Amino acid sequence: MQYWDTSALLKLYVAEPDSSDFLQLLADTGAPILTSAVTAIELQCALYRKEVAGDLKEGGAHHAFQKFQADVTKGRIVNVPAGDDVSAASGEIIRSAYSGRRPVMVRSLDVIHLASAVVSGSETLVATDLRLREAAKRAGFTLAPAG
Repeated sequence: MQYWDTSALLKLYVAEPDSSDFLQLLADTGAPILTSAVTAIELQCALYRKEVAGDLKEGGAHHAFQKFQADVTKGRIVNVPAGDDVSAASGEIIRSAYSGRRPVMVRSLDVIHLASAVVSGSETLVATDLRLREAAKRAGFTLAPAG
């Protein structure tokens, strides 16, 4: 199964220029999406930011978040709990990101996403955030979309 971070999941609920690519990626896999339990909070914040910025009509954030929650309820999206196993996996992600001549200035929520992907057994990370993608490469993930 693929692990999707919030930057990728957002494209399933809000029309963005590359949303169709992510919808196709989802259709091609046919399996449930794995994501962190913290994604719901991140996604809700991103949706309301878009509404306040005028990218969504009034009530659009609430409606889109309800669709996300319905997908979780239906098992299309599976939340990986942020427990002790994720905390334990975080240390290696952090060391990997900050090591070497060109450290990746990874953020704490990115580390939670990567550690959740490790704990879930995912080999592919679907994300658009460049720092997260770079840290994921260092951690040995295959990236989607490719490129």
